[in-house]
Amino acid sequence: MKKKIKIAVVTLTAFTLLFTSPMIPPKAPEEVKAETIMTQPLRLAGTSRYDTAIQVSQSGWEYADAVVLARGDDFPDALSGVVLAKSSLVNGPLLLTETAQLTEGVLGEIQRLGASKVYILGSPGAVSKKVENTLTDQGLTVERLEGPNRYGTAGEIAKAVVPQAEKVFLASGSDFPDALSISSYAAAQGIPLLLTEKKTVPEVTLETLQTLGVSKVTLIGGEGVILPEVETQLKGLGYTVDRLSGADRYETNMEILNNLSFNTEAVYVATGTKFPDALAGAALAAKNNNPIVLAPQKAFSEEGMSYLGTRRNEGSSFTLLGGWGAISYGMESIIRTGNVNPKISLQYWDGYASYETYLRQLSLIPNKATDYVDYVSPNWRGSIGTDGSLKLVWDEGSSNYKQLTNMAHGLGMKVLPLINGSGATLNTLLKSTSAREKLIGEIVTLLKNTNADGVVIDFETPLDYGDAKDPYDGVRNDLTAFMESLYSELHPMNKLVVMAVMPRMSSSQYWLDAYDYKALSHAVDYMHVMTYDHHYRTSAPGPISPYPWIKQVLTYIQGQGVDMSKVLMGVPYYGRDWVVSGKDANGNPTYDSTAFGYSKALEIADSYGATITYSKYNDQDPVGTPTFKYTDGKGVEHTVFFDDYTSWNAKLSIINEFGLAGVGPWAMGWVDENTAKELYPLLHQHLR
Repeated sequence: MKKKIKIAVVTLTAFTLLFTSPMIPPKAPEEVKAETIMTQPLRLAGTSRYDTAIQVSQSGWEYADAVVLARGDDFPDALSGVVLAKSSLVNGPLLLTETAQLTEGVLGEIQRLGASKVYILGSPGAVSKKVENTLTDQGLTVERLEGPNRYGTAGEIAKAVVPQAEKVFLASGSDFPDALSISSYAAAQGIPLLLTEKKTVPEVTLETLQTLGVSKVTLIGGEGVILPEVETQLKGLGYTVDRLSGADRYETNMEILNNLSFNTEAVYVATGTKFPDALAGAALAAKNNNPIVLAPQKAFSEEGMSYLGTRRNEGSSFTLLGGWGAISYGMESIIRTGNVNPKISLQYWDGYASYETYLRQLSLIPNKATDYVDYVSPNWRGSIGTDGSLKLVWDEGSSNYKQLTNMAHGLGMKVLPLINGSGATLNTLLKSTSAREKLIGEIVTLLKNTNADGVVIDFETPLDYGDAKDPYDGVRNDLTAFMESLYSELHPMNKLVVMAVMPRMSSSQYWLDAYDYKALSHAVDYMHVMTYDHHYRTSAPGPISPYPWIKQVLTYIQGQGVDMSKVLMGVPYYGRDWVVSGKDANGNPTYDSTAFGYSKALEIADSYGATITYSKYNDQDPVGTPTFKYTDGKGVEHTVFFDDYTSWNAKLSIINEFGLAGVGPWAMGWVDENTAKELYPLLHQHLR
């Protein structure tokens, strides 16, 4: 079976941008360096807020004598409880439960930690007696800290942790962001965190201030959250009062982070619009006095971007609290790269079974890597069986997979293993529901075992297209069903799904009917349209990815109703050298070719004294494709087509014209040190 060179297109869930722009003139190449201090953000996210809290606990604690347990459907008790979790009474995690019953998995986590005591926060109306009884029935000691309301419960927590305190933080009891912003610092410093109403300090809070012997109160939040009357009330009672605040929750967050002393080796990021996933994460941040950055839904302020940039430059690690519903991939990308509107760069990391090749390819990416690459897709797939079984290039227990993943993560990039195949095996597999389910299970196992961030699916022709007059007669529905099931399985795990699809120009290409482009685009995060191999190994010589042909393909894909902001455009890093291999039955010449990279093409042209010209596909081709001919020492005539800096630049200009998500070039194996010096800066110019 012939092997096809491939590229994929990614499908995003953003709005479609449709505008045209002139080609960007090439800039002078930059020097390539391999060093970088970027790190891949860790994301702590479960299938629910309760599961996320368990994951946070497992991430931060191997053992704890005690744990804190709070309701998961409201924030005040949990955020006040962060100070308790960090105290010598607990020094353990904060877990969440449903009010009526102990949430599944929580007891198992308490037992894993070896804890003997549980501090329940709030009245039975917050955490029921049934929950308490479930814990005591397991031999656990339970102590409940409760007040008549959230303000009273915060006071009881404070008195249990710090019997005497000179200073307290006072945040709104009506919303969570300001209390969350200060919680890790308050806990790390052992400073009580109390709550107040907007217009007046509750009597129960005033009683707590008096009991603790407080002399100074720092208000957290602006005057729209805690009115000036509160400050006046406290000063009238003899307290010294100051305020950490900004114009909104995000500016207040920055005011806290920039004016208090944190350990910024690690930075935690939580959404500023929803509280659940951040509750338990605050206790983890408090463990080492790490800051919590509040992420907006759309865009960080200039001050927020500056803070994140400083932390990245210092080499801080980032931990995101919650799944994509809390912090979107787009926001994660901004946190990771510092680029506000980046295009996606998916690079196929084609080391096959050679560990050293993977390392060499990785070393050619300039500093910092995320200025050029977002995802790398290693081809670890050895074979796929008709029953859905998946074999990898190395033994299942090999450490190579995790080591390579960790290296890419250390450079700030995501790892999406490539699962590819074609022909009869896939046709049989796709027609079997059990085989599809088995392959999905194998992919899930692969991602769990390697810590990879998602998968690229590349199922290519010949796929069964059925009757030429009936596009649904083959595996069209089966392929779509597979992708829909895979997507529904991986998305709750916060894993990316990318699909590489064959390029199509018109409805007359019925042999591509297996691809329902519109339906498939709804079952992926990105769709990689493989706009290369227009001329292939055994075709007549010609451009591999001519500019006008790419636009024809993308126009067809767009016409199928695909959101083009989810599409990655294919770009070839390779060229081909064709020779006549014989004649067909009609006496016409047949061809075969060899693939190689840009540097090799220049080397061959130079060694044979060949003149490189630019062949235009048609009058819509702005620059054409580099080509040359030569005759070798045996008298055999060769025709070469390849891409260079000029033709790559022209192709990359198509991204903005169609409002695409980015590019998916094939493949890193064709890039050597000399090519990298031109190619990666060109990607940066167009994508960043």
